[in-house]
Amino acid sequence: MDHNELAKQVLNLYPEIKFAGVVNVKGEIVAGGHKENVEQILEGDDVKMSIHYSIQKRELYTNLEHRIGKERSDITEFEKAAIIRVPINNNELFLVRTDKGIDYLKIVDFINSKLNPQKYIRDEIKVIQDEIEKLKNLKELAEKKSRKTKSKKRKPARKTAAKKKTVKRKTTKRKPARKTKSKRKTVKRR
Repeated sequence: MDHNELAKQVLNLYPEIKFAGVVNVKGEIVAGGHKENVEQILEGDDVKMSIHYSIQKRELYTNLEHRIGKERSDITEFEKAAIIRVPINNNELFLVRTDKGIDYLKIVDFINSKLNPQKYIRDEIKVIQDEIEKLKNLKELAEKKSRKTKSKKRKPARKTAAKKKTVKRKTTKRKPARKTKSKRKTVKRR
């Protein structure tokens, strides 16, 4: 995709985006630029220094690439603005400057989807497949639970028992047994 066209599309995503462009390792802006009629926080040499620091930061993380993988994006938020860096290749970065408080990850996803649409689609398909697997597992667990609860349910009472009427019996107090005065004699046998 043409980088100038991509920069225009990114600038139009949100009104808070003030700069979108591609810079090379020499610190030159090769595509894109600032939004028109927008106050620039950095001017002249400050812009070049900001680009240089972004490139330098990327080079630092390149040294760890063999352990943590390739850098996909970097978001740095300052008090007055935020800078988003998305690597294009070994020699170029896509830079975006925005106001604080917008959804930075939507911007990163948009840029990645335009820079490498096939990889982005593969990644999205993988995410969707993982979600489908999770849903299948949840469904299986729910079915197992429902089977267990069905087998543990009590059987309903018999219909005949429910129809029987209970009859109260009259209880009468009994008199205590008489005590006899005579004691039994015990006979010892030899």
